[in-house]
Amino acid sequence: MIIAFCSASLPEDSVWTSVRLISQSQNARSLILSPEEISPDLIEEEVPRGLDMGKLQIETLGWFEDTLERTLQQTLRTIELLVNETRMRMLAPLLQKSALTRDFRARINPKLVYHNLTALSEAGIVNEPVEGTFELSQLGKTVLPEFIAFLEKTRKTLDDYRNKEVKSIGRR
Repeated sequence: MIIAFCSASLPEDSVWTSVRLISQSQNARSLILSPEEISPDLIEEEVPRGLDMGKLQIETLGWFEDTLERTLQQTLRTIELLVNETRMRMLAPLLQKSALTRDFRARINPKLVYHNLTALSEAGIVNEPVEGTFELSQLGKTVLPEFIAFLEKTRKTLDDYRNKEVKSIGRR
């Protein structure tokens, strides 16, 4: 589980307290998105060994001012790959284990299998460590779960919004 913290400035004490608590769990880690660099000394003071142990990740949004357009284009190309139903049907099982090309062909039109495996390989989402066997690359292992979590969070947010709208219309 990844818990993300976003702030408009350096993290406040309440964020550091939460990050320390999360770093003690076995199955969670923290991600701090910051618009400015956070000093390594401050990080070490607030969450000792958090970075070394992989319990804390810091992402500085320096790209926001310099390369926003390029970052958005790269992100949209990746999302375009992942929003395809056939590709998701191929990728989801790879979260559990590698798969053979014949496994894909048993469930999906063979022409689509080869076309999509090529696109996913070129994007760096899947690897073919042994001919005919595919697995998620390190990028795929990171991006796919985050994308699925983003979709689920967005779906829940939209459902909540729609439910509130329906309730407010019913009160009028």
